[in-house]
Amino acid sequence: MKNLMLRAMRTLDESICAPEYASNQLAIEMLFPEPPASMNELSVQVYSKDYRLMGADVYTPSSQKIPRKIRFTVLSDTYWDDAEYRVFVFLNGLPKWIASLTPSPFYEVWEKVRLEELWLHPDPKFFIERIGTADWWQKVYSEKYDFPAPEELISKFRIYAEAKDASPHLLITGNRLMAKAFACFILSPFLTGEDTPERRIFSLGNLILDKSQWNELAKAMEQKYVIVMYVPELEYNACTVNLLSMLGDQLGKEGFNRPAFIFHGTENNVRQLLEECPSIAELFTEYSTFCLDSSNTKTLSHSELEELLPLPFDDADVKPAPTETTAMEYSAEEELRQMVGLKQLKKEILEARMMSLFLKERRELHLERQTESRYHMLFLGNPGTGKTTVAKLVGKMYHQIGLLSKGHTVETCRTNLVGEYLGQTEKRMREVIDEARGGVLFIDEAYTLMENDNDSKDYGREVINALLTILSEPNPDMIVILAGYEDKMKKLLKSNPGLRDRFPLRFHFEDYTSDELSEIAHRILKSRNFVLTPEADERLNRLIETETRQRDEYFGNGRWVHNLIEQGLIKSMAQRVMTAPRPQAMLYQLFSTIEVCDVEAVETSFLHTMNLSLTPPCRIGFRA
Repeated sequence: MKNLMLRAMRTLDESICAPEYASNQLAIEMLFPEPPASMNELSVQVYSKDYRLMGADVYTPSSQKIPRKIRFTVLSDTYWDDAEYRVFVFLNGLPKWIASLTPSPFYEVWEKVRLEELWLHPDPKFFIERIGTADWWQKVYSEKYDFPAPEELISKFRIYAEAKDASPHLLITGNRLMAKAFACFILSPFLTGEDTPERRIFSLGNLILDKSQWNELAKAMEQKYVIVMYVPELEYNACTVNLLSMLGDQLGKEGFNRPAFIFHGTENNVRQLLEECPSIAELFTEYSTFCLDSSNTKTLSHSELEELLPLPFDDADVKPAPTETTAMEYSAEEELRQMVGLKQLKKEILEARMMSLFLKERRELHLERQTESRYHMLFLGNPGTGKTTVAKLVGKMYHQIGLLSKGHTVETCRTNLVGEYLGQTEKRMREVIDEARGGVLFIDEAYTLMENDNDSKDYGREVINALLTILSEPNPDMIVILAGYEDKMKKLLKSNPGLRDRFPLRFHFEDYTSDELSEIAHRILKSRNFVLTPEADERLNRLIETETRQRDEYFGNGRWVHNLIEQGLIKSMAQRVMTAPRPQAMLYQLFSTIEVCDVEAVETSFLHTMNLSLTPPCRIGFRA
């Protein structure tokens, strides 16, 4: 409809019965060249230039004949000054036109303006259709807050909402408490369209400190909550960067649009996060980033914000920045979980760690009278089941909870400990114990220390005696781990009653199944950038399954698979590749693809050699 006009004036119409709090009147008249063909209702809403609602009025026709001039009286509790106002006109409940007008400073003086189609004004259209009636919008004007200007917010909200296939996540920089209020009061309800949306508050610092927080975060994401994520000051070591980069990769996946994450923190903390983690930086654009003015004196105390926030506002996200060792703890536990197989062992190791931490904190609270801190362990199982790897992870985990001062692992065995002459064993033991202080002393095949029960001159006994001294210390700042075959380790413990009670923690390492060994093989190949043809993959799995069925006590489990790949399969492939023609266009494929013939070559050569080397030596002499 062209040439549609609107006029307004300040008035004092005493015939209108107005409430005392809204005695300021603005008369508005719509002037139609031709009355609308269909009108059930016509209404106006008047907003200030910064989008504060000033007042509204509704006209309902009393008959089918629509007049060309319709009058509204907009009542307000605010004085109508000579500022600019936005008038939105609704036809049958839908916003249709808009006009900007400045009333005359004099009463009973009309100011006339032309109405324009609302679709020509994208920001006001977005505001009136998506935001104007929301209760949460009024918090933008609260004197308690220092939020961005309404015009800026509306423009960014519109661009954000209209962006196709863009990241849904938002970023706020500024005062920590104010940014959190902005995230909870403004951005969260905007994202959900609800005045009290479901949202959860997390801290990147806590995600690094406490692995259980990742489970809580996953639950909140499944329930499509808005996630408000605090960015504290962090120490960006390799593990921290890796964890946060994985989070960024997950949030940046194609098709990921809910739940939306709202990151907030000081300008320095946010800048450092974006520099260290490009995958998180890529989540945000200019229209999804909000910068609060930290220099403004308008701030909230923590107690004031706690009263205002419609959800618990605790200090969970104000913990100290994590240190290098904090990240190491999470990495060690995650490494343990990522190991192939060993399901029961993983559960028992983590339970032991939790129990150790529990007792430590009881002592710190003076609830525990037992002051000894000894966590020596026995690792029982066949070769190649991961005992050495787990021992290293134990050192890292116990270091982080404060029970080991360093967390390193010293690996040794009888050959390295037992000397050839009197006094040499004692010297070697003293050196290795000094080296292992603060960490783990891991002795593999420990049963060999007592190979001959009847030989009193066996220097292995000196090792045991030196160990007993360490094992008797109430707080040795060391964990001694003895490892070996289960039956032979039991024999060792029986040979010296002093050993039996010094190892309160005992863990059994199960042999790997054929499926688990196949997974180990594929992980090794993937880490070396090798790929298997489908035929080679099937043949390799069948080979591993056959060898697993035939294994004996000398079978090396993971160690066997590692040798199979490194010394068998890759060597066979190298022989084929280096003696074959090399088409330049396919060099990458040639040097990375394992063919079925490579697996067949392993079956006929390497396995035969390896089986011969594992055959136990025959006895020489006669048996009685």
